[in-house]
Amino acid sequence: MKNVMVLLIFFISIISLYSSPVISFEKEVHDFGDIEEDEGPYEYEFTFSNTGDEPLKLIKVKAS
Repeated sequence: MKNVMVLLIFFISIISLYSSPVISFEKEVHDFGDIEEDEGPYEYEFTFSNTGDEPLKLIKVKAS
């Protein structure tokens, strides 16, 4: 019985090592080209999804 428990804990540890969140972007870079300041604000929305098997947490997000 003890060997079965050790084996079970081992397999659970291995599975947890390979499960993780994975962020996948539809497009990683956007080039606005040449724009004039007086043309108004421009926006672009990056679309992403979590393709991993654990929850994805976004922390300290900063625009550049």
